[in-house]
Amino acid sequence: MVVDALGDGGTASVYLAWDNAESRWCALKALHHKYLRDEDMCRRFAQEAQALAQLQHENIPALYYHDDDASPPFLVMELARCGSTMDWLKEHGPMPPSMAADVVFQVCQALAEAHAAGIVHRDVKPHNFLLDDHGRCRLTDFGIARLTETTSFTATGSQIGTFSFMAPEQRSDTKSVDLRADVYSVGASLYTLLTARTSAELFVADQDDALLEAVPIAFRGLIIRATRYKPDERYASVLELQTDLMNALSRIPPEQTGYPPLVLPRDPLPKGPPKSLAPGKRFEDLEKSLALDTSQPTFVPPARAAPRAESPPEVDRRKPAPYRMTRTSDEGQLRAAVGRAAVEWKSPQGLPSYIAQSEIASIERAEGVATQQRQRELEAADEAARARVAASTPSDGAGVERWLVPVVVTLGVVALLFVAFLGYGTWQVRTARHLAEAEADHFVDVLMDDANVVYELGGDRRVFEELYQRATDERNPAHMSSAVAFMTQVDALSATRVLTSETEPRIRRLQGARTQYLSATEAWRLRSSSPAGAAAVSVGFATPPR
Repeated sequence: MVVDALGDGGTASVYLAWDNAESRWCALKALHHKYLRDEDMCRRFAQEAQALAQLQHENIPALYYHDDDASPPFLVMELARCGSTMDWLKEHGPMPPSMAADVVFQVCQALAEAHAAGIVHRDVKPHNFLLDDHGRCRLTDFGIARLTETTSFTATGSQIGTFSFMAPEQRSDTKSVDLRADVYSVGASLYTLLTARTSAELFVADQDDALLEAVPIAFRGLIIRATRYKPDERYASVLELQTDLMNALSRIPPEQTGYPPLVLPRDPLPKGPPKSLAPGKRFEDLEKSLALDTSQPTFVPPARAAPRAESPPEVDRRKPAPYRMTRTSDEGQLRAAVGRAAVEWKSPQGLPSYIAQSEIASIERAEGVATQQRQRELEAADEAARARVAASTPSDGAGVERWLVPVVVTLGVVALLFVAFLGYGTWQVRTARHLAEAEADHFVDVLMDDANVVYELGGDRRVFEELYQRATDERNPAHMSSAVAFMTQVDALSATRVLTSETEPRIRRLQGARTQYLSATEAWRLRSSSPAGAAAVSVGFATPPR
C-alpha cells in the first residue's frame, strides 16, 4: 500500500509503502508512466532488481520483492527515508571532513561487495547515497550497473551516468569500463561532499591549484590519485582508496563544533498504514500507470450504477484510500535481458572517441613531424657509425711468419689503442646521453609546471591535453616527440596572441627548456657520429638517450 512520496528521479519515483504480506514499512520504486513502453528503460529497471538480488550488505538496500510485469514495474526495497547526502549538502553546505570520510567509507564498503560480485555501478554520486533513520548510508540506483564482462544494456559509445562524477573513459564508452570507473566516481563524490561543488575536470587537479583550494590538504592527494585521467594510475580498488581515506582522516585537526548531524531524529512510523491518505494527496504518475491494467485496482474504483430506490454510496473524494500494488506472481520474474547490437568505434592511434576528426588530424600531424625528424636523426647516426667502423678497421699485415715478433707487438699496440679509442668514444657518447636525458627530464618538468598557460592563451583544450598526457607518459618511448609537438603547437598559438607579463615568462621557460633539450640531443648525435663515438655505439658500449 503506497501512502507517501519519498523522492522522484529521472526515470522512476520512490514511495513510502506498507508491505501487507510481511507487515512492515518499505520503499517502493515504480517506473514512470512515460517509460512503460520504452523497452530500454524497462530492461534497465529490471537490471536494477537483478543487481540488488545478488547483493546482501548493510550499506546496500535489501531487495524484498520485484515485479517487472506489473503496470508499472516496481521494486520493493528496504526503507531509507532520510533523503540523500546531496540533500544534506543543498541544505547545509560542505560537510565536515570526518562526516564526508564516514560517508565515503560506507560507500567503499558497498562498492567492494558489488565489485566482488562482478558488478560495476557506473553511477556513483552523492545523489545515490541514501540515509536511513540511524544515519547509515545506503548505495542505491543500480539501474545502469554492468553485471558481467559480457552483459550490459548500454551501447558502446553512449554516455549514461552523471558527467561531473563520470570517469573520462566512461564519457566516450560506457560499456567497456571496469571498477576503476567507480573509483573515479568515489573520488569525485568525496570532492563534492567536502566542497559542495562539482567539477568535470578533476583529472587535471594536480595542475590547477585553485580546483582543490577548498579541500583539506590531507585529502588532496587522495582525490588526485582517485581521479587520474588514466585508469591504471588510479587506486586499484575501493578498499585501497578506503585505507588512504582513513590515513588522511587521522592527519586532520579536530573539527569545530556546530555542524548539524547527518540525520535529524524523526518521528517513528506508525505500526500500520493509515485507512486514508491526507486530503488532496495524489500520486498522478502512479495513477496513470495503474489505470492501464484493469487487473490492478486504483485507489478510487469506478462508479457503479445503483438501483433507483437506493441512494448511491457517498465516496469521500478528499480522503482517498492508499494505493495498492498487487503481486502478479509469488516470485517476481526478471525480464530476459535483450541486448542491442553494439557498434564499437575507436579513433586512430588509440585517441579517445570524443576528440573530433579535425583535432585528431592536428595531433597526428604534429606528432608525426616530430617523430619522423627524430627517426631520421637516429638513422643518420647509425649509418655514420657503421661507416666510421668500416673505415677504421685495420687491414691484415703481410709476411706474418717472417716478422712474427714485430707484428705481434704491433697488434698489441693497436689493440691497446683501439681499446682506448673505444673507451674514449664510450665516455663521450655516454656523457652526451646523460646530458640529453637530464635535459629531457627538465623539459618534461617545466612542461608539467607551465603547460596550463595554453588555457590562458585560449588554446584548443582537447588537443593540448592529449599531447600533454602523451608527453608526460614516460612509458611511451616516443613521449619526447609528443613534448616537442606540444611546444610546436605553443609556438603557433603564441605567435597569434598578445603575451602578457604573466604568460610571456612561462612561454619563454617552455621554449628555453625545449631548446636545451634539442641542443643536448644534437650534441649526442654529433658525438655518436664521430669515429670514436660511432665505434662505441656500433659495438653496443653506448646507447641513444631514452
